[in-house]
Amino acid sequence: MKKKIILLIIILMVCCLPITFVVKERARKQTMTTKVNSVIEKNWRNNEYSITVRDIETGDVLYNRNGDKMIRPASSLKLLVSAAALDLLGPDYRFATKTYVDGTIEDGVLHGNIYIKGGGDPTLLPVHLESFSNEFKKMGISKITGSLIGDDTWFDTDHLPKGIVPEEEDQSYASRISALTISPNDQYDIATVQVKVTGSKVGTTGNVQLFPFASTIPVVNKTKVVNKGEESTVKITREYGTDRIIVMGNVPADSQESAYIAVYHPTLYTLDVFREKLVAKGIQTMPLATGKVPENAQQVGISYSKPLQAINFKYLKLSINGMGDMLTKHLGQKLLEEGSWSAGIKAIRTYGSDSGLNMEQWYFEDGSGLSHQNRVSSMQVSLLLYKVRNKTWYSSYLDALPHAGKKGNLVGATLENRMKGYSVSAKTGYISGTYALCGYVKGKSGKWYIFSILTQANKTSAIPTIDEIVKQIANEM
Repeated sequence: MKKKIILLIIILMVCCLPITFVVKERARKQTMTTKVNSVIEKNWRNNEYSITVRDIETGDVLYNRNGDKMIRPASSLKLLVSAAALDLLGPDYRFATKTYVDGTIEDGVLHGNIYIKGGGDPTLLPVHLESFSNEFKKMGISKITGSLIGDDTWFDTDHLPKGIVPEEEDQSYASRISALTISPNDQYDIATVQVKVTGSKVGTTGNVQLFPFASTIPVVNKTKVVNKGEESTVKITREYGTDRIIVMGNVPADSQESAYIAVYHPTLYTLDVFREKLVAKGIQTMPLATGKVPENAQQVGISYSKPLQAINFKYLKLSINGMGDMLTKHLGQKLLEEGSWSAGIKAIRTYGSDSGLNMEQWYFEDGSGLSHQNRVSSMQVSLLLYKVRNKTWYSSYLDALPHAGKKGNLVGATLENRMKGYSVSAKTGYISGTYALCGYVKGKSGKWYIFSILTQANKTSAIPTIDEIVKQIANEM
């Protein structure tokens, strides 16, 4: 009899465990709701916002404050573009850039043209052009009778992302998009040139250098070297509608200023840097042109990018706008045979619908989140973050998000100095007046939760309030 009573007690305890868990979960949810509402009402009385918190295992909505309200996503839009690219192209997908010739070689002279065809690689670097030039040197070419021709027809001729105003066109975050483009280094500031200004002898002009060097980018140097320790007033801009760079102001002796400037013609810039590499290999300089590779041309070389999974790591971690726009156009070309923003967006929207998202709550016209016309709801962004968890590439997607409080631009990135002591992996977003943070947070219970916080019409930084909301989710759940 005694054994039966003990067994009954054990059964009752086991049966009650789920009920106890549910009760505690509901209590935590209510406390979290109260605390988050208190933060919002204290700080965001006149702001527009959309906030959703979900259970990471079931996708159930645990908190909803204007969850269906359409807000500018800023760079949190990259979460959708990234997921679409990984799913539709595959995590092992590689972009290709190819070189060709269309003539015969006699006594070191190529009687024809050299071609380089862009395949929309967002990670092409000068070092890859160096490798191509080595191939031509091995062929024994010392001169060509034709031109160096760039084929950028993989994408359309609409180069400027939507929403970029004239005053922003020379900024590194507003790079123009071409299927044939390079970056100065592996930070992938796409279609930009690094401009360095160094002060030496007082009273002279500063020394201005371009990295990589390109002769088609003229520089107007209006700088003056002043005494060491004086204030630098150096300003570096690009003349609107041209590749002409203007450098002006005072540069102190023994100091250096640097800026990344978006070029006006990415294809010609790439060609120019390639030409410099060829000339350095002993091949006589040649004119530059754009055009399509003819069908009878002979392929000489090919350069493959790293796998998309590795590229996506930097795309999300460093929030590279140009990379997002190139991925968008690439999706349009691969799926709809049109390398345009409209085709790419159509492909991404189809992906979203097929994934179970309500695309009526997604409006966007670029792949970067720069446009102020973009609108999404936190309910849908959080649903996306729930849906991607069953993908084979999810672990790399998660790792590509900035991790709060962690040092390094490839670890903490934009969250390096935020929410230290909390386990948060999330994508940040910012354009004028608009802030976003969407990702995953670990509660004190040890369980992870999905959150999406979007806010606009902010006159001051919304970051402190956003971080406090995430902390309250972590503290109470």
